[in-house]
Amino acid sequence: MVKGEVKKIDLAAGKITLKHGPIKSLDMDDETMTMVFRVQDPAMLKQVKAGDKVQFEAIRSTNGIAISKLQKAK
Repeated sequence: MVKGEVKKIDLAAGKITLKHGPIKSLDMDDETMTMVFRVQDPAMLKQVKAGDKVQFEAIRSTNGIAISKLQKAK
């Protein structure tokens, strides 16, 4: 799981903008960055709002990198 912060949610497009650290599972070892991700299940976007701290898993899909799991950080 990668820690991040929700910056923006686009329900219509099924996308989320996250500020996050390295995503080692995707060989993304860069420092903190902000990226727009697609989500596998748009219902995940209704559980969070801009400013929330989250934990997520990302996978490579045919449409690029997608969020496969998303939850509020404890």
